[in-house]
Amino acid sequence: MNFLSNILSSIRNGKASRLSYILFIRPQNAIPKAIFDILTLLRKNGIIRGFSCIEIGTSGKIKFMIYLKYDESGKSVIDSLFLVSKPSRRVYISSAAL
Repeated sequence: MNFLSNILSSIRNGKASRLSYILFIRPQNAIPKAIFDILTLLRKNGIIRGFSCIEIGTSGKIKFMIYLKYDESGKSVIDSLFLVSKPSRRVYISSAAL
């Protein structure tokens, strides 16, 4: 699930640059449904405004446009975004604890 850290880093970098959206091209090892599910979860929790999927040509590459969310004053709704569990430190928690 290395692509998860890539998505989070892209969102953090877009927030730091105050972009309205970012483009994320699906890595070869990532399953598009997993990325779709993660982005749906982020949208439901109000972290991003939305996203869309675009297939690039006939090569099968998929590009995700992730729309970042800002409040009325232009401040990002994201305070911090980080990955808790990583290969060197696995953390398991229930979905209710999130």
